Amino acid sequence: MKKIIITVFICAIAMNSAFTQFDITGVIRDSKTKEPLPNAGIYIQELSKGTVADGEGKFILKNIPSGNHKIKFSYLGYSDEVKEVQGNSGLVSLDISLNPESSFCLNQVVITGGTYSTQDETAIKIETLNKKDIEGFGGVSLIKDLSRIPGIDAVSKGNGIATPIIRGLSTNNILVLNNGVKMQNFQFSVNHPYLIDEFGVEKIEVVKGPASLLFGSNAVGGALNFIKESPATKGAIKTDINMNYNTNTQGIITNVGVKATPGNFFYGVRAGLKSHRDYTDGEGRFVPNSRFNNQSFKAFTGYNTKKFTSKIFFDYNKMKLGLTVPPAIKLFKENSRKNEFWYQDLSNILISSKNVFYAGNFRNELNVNYQTNNRKLFENPDGKEVFNTVDMLLNTLTYEAKTTKTFGRNKFVFAIQGLSQSNKNSDVPEHVLPDFKLDDIAGVGILQLNYKKKIHAQFGVRYDIRKINIYKQETVKTPIKKNFQNISFSMGLTADISKHILLRSNVASGFRTPSIAELSQDGGHGARFEVGDPTLEPQRNIEGDLSMHYHSRKSIFEISGFYNKINNYIYLTPTDKTSLHGLPVYEYTQDIANLYGIETNFGYFPLKWLKFNLAYNFLVAKKQDNSYLPLIPQNKLRSSISVTMPLNKKYLKDLSFEIEGIHAFEKNKYHWAETSTPAYSVFNLSFVQSMIFNRNTVKINAKINNVLNTTYIDHISTLKGLGYYEIGRNVNIGVKILL
Repeated sequence: MKKIIITVFICAIAMNSAFTQFDITGVIRDSKTKEPLPNAGIYIQELSKGTVADGEGKFILKNIPSGNHKIKFSYLGYSDEVKEVQGNSGLVSLDISLNPESSFCLNQVVITGGTYSTQDETAIKIETLNKKDIEGFGGVSLIKDLSRIPGIDAVSKGNGIATPIIRGLSTNNILVLNNGVKMQNFQFSVNHPYLIDEFGVEKIEVVKGPASLLFGSNAVGGALNFIKESPATKGAIKTDINMNYNTNTQGIITNVGVKATPGNFFYGVRAGLKSHRDYTDGEGRFVPNSRFNNQSFKAFTGYNTKKFTSKIFFDYNKMKLGLTVPPAIKLFKENSRKNEFWYQDLSNILISSKNVFYAGNFRNELNVNYQTNNRKLFENPDGKEVFNTVDMLLNTLTYEAKTTKTFGRNKFVFAIQGLSQSNKNSDVPEHVLPDFKLDDIAGVGILQLNYKKKIHAQFGVRYDIRKINIYKQETVKTPIKKNFQNISFSMGLTADISKHILLRSNVASGFRTPSIAELSQDGGHGARFEVGDPTLEPQRNIEGDLSMHYHSRKSIFEISGFYNKINNYIYLTPTDKTSLHGLPVYEYTQDIANLYGIETNFGYFPLKWLKFNLAYNFLVAKKQDNSYLPLIPQNKLRSSISVTMPLNKKYLKDLSFEIEGIHAFEKNKYHWAETSTPAYSVFNLSFVQSMIFNRNTVKINAKINNVLNTTYIDHISTLKGLGYYEIGRNVNIGVKILL
C-alpha cells in the first residue's frame, strides 16, 4: 500500500516538473469613499501565505506558484472579498474595493468540497460559520450552539455531551473533522461526544447532504469541518487571550494563543480549559452530574517556500464528563464541578502532517494523520467504591495522496485515501466494543468545470474497500470478518442566472458500512442492553438537492429543498425483552428510510447598521411503512435583529447589539418509543464592544441566553425521560485581548 501511494505521488509530480512563480501587488480601498484601508489582510489559504497592507493600502505577495489562486481580502467592519488570480510569471496588479460589512457573503473560500473553491462555485451545499460567529455563541456547549444553522441540531445529555444532527441524521451517519481529519473517538452512540473545542478554530464548514464522495463511509448525512486558525503574517507575532464566565454553571472558559512567522518558518501554540458545574434548569433545579471539565493543548509548525508547504499539527484534548443516568442521580446531593464517579474520562491525541508541492499546474499533497483515543468510564454500582468499568484504546492511522491539475479555470482532482484502525480493551469488567481491526482504501476522482464565471459543474466518483476483523473474545463467541466494497458519486451544477440570483442543484449517492457496535454489541451500555447483528448490510442512499439564492446589497433570500432515500437504514430500536440483569433490550435493525425537508433564510438590511434575519427549517423522517424514525428534531423558526454602530472614537470602535429568538414547534409526530414534545420559545440578547489601546484590540462581549428563564425541553434531549429541562438563564461575559 505504501508503495502505491508513493508511486502515485511521484508520478503526479513527474507529469510536469517545470516550475514558475509570479508576484501579486495592489491597493485595497473603501468601495464608496475610495480611501485606502491600511493594515487590511491579504491571505491565500491553500498556501498558508498572507500579508497586510501598508498605511496607503498597498500590498505585495511574492513567489506565488503558477496557476489559479483564491485570495481573501479582509478589513474590520467590511465584508471579506475573494478574488481569483491566475498567473504564470511576472507581476499581477489588483485594485481591490471592499464593501461595508453585510450579513452574508457567498464567495467565501471553502476547502471541504475537495478543492479550494468559493461557495458559489461548489455544487455541494456548504455553509460556513466564521470566527466572529463562533465567538458570539456565548453558550456552554459548542455543538449545541451550532443549532443556530437551519438543518443543524444536537442530541444531548445536558451540556457536555452533545452530538450534532444534520438534516435528521447523526452519530454514524455524519462526520466531524478536525482540520479535514476524520475524528475517531467512539462516535457510535449519542452518549459519546466529539473531543473537539472552539479554541483556535478559524471557521466551521458544514456540508449538508451526502459527503461520501469526499470522505467515504459515515458521511451519508453530511459533515462538520473545524478549520484551524491561519498562521501569523510574515514577520509578525500575534497573541490573543480569551476569558469567559457563565453564570448558570459558574463556568470558566479560557484559552491563550501565540503564533509567529519570522520568515518562511511559522509556528503557534494554544492552551485552554473549560470547567462547569451542574447546570440549573428553568425551574431552578440543578441537574445532577451534568458537570464537565476539559483541557486542551494545540501546537502547529510549518515551512513555506515558493515550491512547497509543510505543516505539522498536534492536538491534545482531555475531557471528564458527568453522566446524568438513573443510578447516579440519587448519589448527587450538591451542585459541584468535581468529577467523582459516574463519569467518562476521555483523552485524544491527534498528530497531523500536511504537505503540498507545486509543479507547474499541479498541486500535489501528501497527508498523514495519527490519532489515539482512550475512553474510560468510572462507576460505583454499589454506591460505595468507584470502579473503572470501561477502558478502550482506539488507534487510527489515515493517509492521503492527492494531486490537483488546473487547466484554465477548471480543475481535476485525483486522490488515494486509506485508514488503518484497531481497538484494544484493557482488563476491565465491561467491553462496550470488542477488540477489532479495520482497514480502508479508496480512490477518488473529482472534475470541476467553470464556464465564464457563470456556470460551475462538479462531477465525482469514489470506490471504497473496507475490511473488518472482529476477534473471538468474551463478548464475541464467533469471529466476525467482513469485506465491503462501495461506489459513491456526486454530480451538480451552480448557475449565476443574473447578478443577484444563484441556482444550485446536486444529486449524490453515499454509503455507510455497519459499525463495529452494530455488528457485534452484546451487553450493557448505559441504562440498556444492546444487541448487534453480524448480518447487517451496508446503507446506501441517494439524495437530491435544489436551492435558490437571491442576494442584493439590502436583502437575501434562500430556499433549499432535499429528498434523501436510504436503503438498509440502520438504527437502534427498543424491544419487549429484558436482560438477565433487568435492563431493557435494544436491537439494531434495518429498514428503508425517507427524509425530506425545506430550509429557508431571509435577511433584510434597510440601513448599514440594522439587520433583520428570519430562518425556518422543516423536516420529515419516515420508514417505509410511514412510521416515524427516532431522534428527529423539532421544526424550528429562528430570528434575529442586530444593530452595529461604528464608533470612530479614539478608544471605542465597533459597538453591536443583537436580539435572537428560537421557536421550536410542537413535536406531535414521532417514533413509537418516544412521546410528544410541546412547542417552546427562547430568546437571547448579546452585546459586543471593541476598543483599541496602544494598537491592541480588546473585545468585550456579554450574552444572555434564555433571557426569560423559560422552562422547556427539546425533543431530542436524552434527559427528557428523566424529567429534567434544558438550561435556564445563563449570562456569558467574555473578554478577548489581541496583542
